[in-house]
Amino acid sequence: MQIALFGGSFDPPHLGHVLAAVTARALAGVDAVWVLPVANHPYAKRLSPWAQRWDLCQSAFAPLGPWVAVRDDELRNPSGFTVDLVLRLSAEHPQHQWSLIGGSDTAADMMNWHRGPELARMVTVIAIPRRGQGGDAHPAALPAISSSQVRELLATTGDAGARLPLAVARLIHEHRWYHTPPQS
Repeated sequence: MQIALFGGSFDPPHLGHVLAAVTARALAGVDAVWVLPVANHPYAKRLSPWAQRWDLCQSAFAPLGPWVAVRDDELRNPSGFTVDLVLRLSAEHPQHQWSLIGGSDTAADMMNWHRGPELARMVTVIAIPRRGQGGDAHPAALPAISSSQVRELLATTGDAGARLPLAVARLIHEHRWYHTPPQS
């Protein structure tokens, strides 16, 4: 079984994330996409609480049906490094082959990641082109949406427009998440 791992902060998950999962399935023909919200960012990036991001991911990806699963595997990845996660998942699920969903630059950048050459031997990269990130000419390029852009809009206007799946927008509004300016 070919599994595409889609890790990220998802702070918050936006429409670009959902479209990336769909695009990876359509372009690479993977059997499943595992969405993996990070628990601890390897470079100490400040994140909203994990439980909040988990609930938002559940809401964002639920419409994609049985081929996508939001999983808590990153909670058991204390280093936060992708190579450690893939090593553990490979040991737990030896019958699977692994891919990583990333941006157009992920395959090249991976060599600079923690133990990047080792990771590159374990996974293939499904590169998802994104407008504004070198993928403008690609016919399947995703819109230029980022979580930081969404957080800024929510903090300043209280509305992220059409950048969020409806269920995510409802949860954020209901709990008033991201409605205060981010702390530096």
